[in-house]
Amino acid sequence: MDKLTQQTLALASLLQTTTLVDQLASTGTCDKKSNTASLKSIITHSTNVEEVFASPKDLSVGLSAVASTLEKKTQSIQNIILYALALINLEKKLMKNKRLLAKISSEIKLIETQDFFEIGHSNSLARLGGLYKSTLGKLNPKIMVSGEQIYLTNQHTANHIRALLLAGIRAVSLWKSQGGRTWKLLLNKNKMLKLLNTMDF
Repeated sequence: MDKLTQQTLALASLLQTTTLVDQLASTGTCDKKSNTASLKSIITHSTNVEEVFASPKDLSVGLSAVASTLEKKTQSIQNIILYALALINLEKKLMKNKRLLAKISSEIKLIETQDFFEIGHSNSLARLGGLYKSTLGKLNPKIMVSGEQIYLTNQHTANHIRALLLAGIRAVSLWKSQGGRTWKLLLNKNKMLKLLNTMDF
């Protein structure tokens, strides 16, 4: 798999998490298959996109969001892009904070070894959401998720959103490990769109 494909899929993994966050905040539910793939990525340590996501179909929601962004259909996915930019900024701060980084790594390793529940189970979401809240949630500026109050104030949904934001941080890290940079998106826009047209997702 070439560099551009790896970068595109890693970028899709980021926009997938923020799309799912937006879906949860607006409707209380989100795409099941994409949700499972994104949450599982948290406990997969590889920097090889193919090892983190089995196929482009696992990233169908994210790849659609990448296509919409590149085609400048940004009005409809404004929140999704804002959350993604906020996560890129947050990941940069996390990389400078070795203490928080170590805490997140050790807790994720613990979750892996004590895998009693499916990753999408409410117990797993509570644990991942709690990890986000006690680490990344302490960094400023905080990511402000907008949506319907009935969903945002629901504890299960709030945990789920935080767990997906943690998956978003993982996605930023994956994207950067593939050489992904914000300014490169402008340079590679046409190549990426051409690539997306050849993908089956």
